[in-house]
Amino acid sequence: MFDVCVIGHVTRGLLTINGKTERKLPGGTAYYAGISCKSLGLDTAVITKVAKEDEPALLSELKSSGVAVFGSPTEQTTVFENIYSRDNPDFRRQKVQAVAAAFSPRDLADLRASAFHVGPLTNRDLAAGFLRKVSGRGGIVSLDVQGLLRKVDRGEVRQEDWPQKKAGLAYVDILKADEDEARILTGEEDMARAARKLAGFGPKEVIVTLGSRGSLVFCHERLYEIPAFAPRMVVDATGCGDTYMAGYLFQRLRSVDVEIAGRFAAALATLKLERFGPFTGKARDAQAFL
Repeated sequence: MFDVCVIGHVTRGLLTINGKTERKLPGGTAYYAGISCKSLGLDTAVITKVAKEDEPALLSELKSSGVAVFGSPTEQTTVFENIYSRDNPDFRRQKVQAVAAAFSPRDLADLRASAFHVGPLTNRDLAAGFLRKVSGRGGIVSLDVQGLLRKVDRGEVRQEDWPQKKAGLAYVDILKADEDEARILTGEEDMARAARKLAGFGPKEVIVTLGSRGSLVFCHERLYEIPAFAPRMVVDATGCGDTYMAGYLFQRLRSVDVEIAGRFAAALATLKLERFGPFTGKARDAQAFL
């Protein structure tokens, strides 16, 4: 039994800024959210799939941080390249060189958690019925929908609507989408209307992140506007959304009000933006920043 179980592929990540490859490092929701949750003091598990030869390089940091890592076989590791311009950290272009095997209900084994955070990276990551099986474990189901809108075509990532969204979101308690994803899922240009429409599919709480313009949280027919906090320096935007969700889940598991949870999550994401790699500080660092 864990506080949080994060489900997603740990990737071999390439970070390219202004045409220059700056870092080769692990990536993916399972990596960034897993280490952030553990750093905040949550008893954390990760369910992931990486090729056997990549396990030492990609899973050692998770394990050394105290995260319980559960894996199952895959022939290849997911390989992502995130391409940024220093002039606009909100914009990211992505390329995919390989995709690991999809998660199926049997990958859950007998794990239990107070919250399951599901972070697919492509629309090939989850087998049909997976979210229903996760929901059957009895914990909160949190979903970062980004990957379910990503179709990989000859190495390029193209966004398209998620055909099973109504069936899938019926099993989700907390949904996170960015502005583009919310627009694709709902057809709405106004993000307040988009959040309300997404909640109509089933989630009790809907988070729409707006990059440097902050985020919205829609819960119990009320919309909360969460500000973004200016970083002292912009170093690496990869994983900021995953870090935001780690902070939000940390507070909601403690029954903290959604607006306070959102502000804490936004502060945590800013602290992550100021450094390479995952957030490894403590909750008090975000409180001090606030």
